[in-house]
Amino acid sequence: MSTPQPFQPSVPLCRPLALRWTDRWWSVLQAPVGAWQRWMERRQREHRYDAMLDLSPRTLRDIGAPEWTVSHAQSRREVEAHRVDEFHLGGRELPSRW
Repeated sequence: MSTPQPFQPSVPLCRPLALRWTDRWWSVLQAPVGAWQRWMERRQREHRYDAMLDLSPRTLRDIGAPEWTVSHAQSRREVEAHRVDEFHLGGRELPSRW
């Protein structure tokens, strides 16, 4: 006859304390890293969008961009042109020593 073995579950009912603390601190440390990565992704997406709007409307039409993108790029170019005109017309004269 064999001696009965005490019950031992195949899956531990609780994890060791050191592993639980390690997991908790790891998740606390990962939160800022995740936030930083999301911020960088959003920033890169904004840079790509701005770079696309720097293209001329004709180029945007050639590559098949949506019409709202072409319109936005055109209005952005008009605003920048207006600012340049205001700068040249409203500019002050520099003192003679410069």
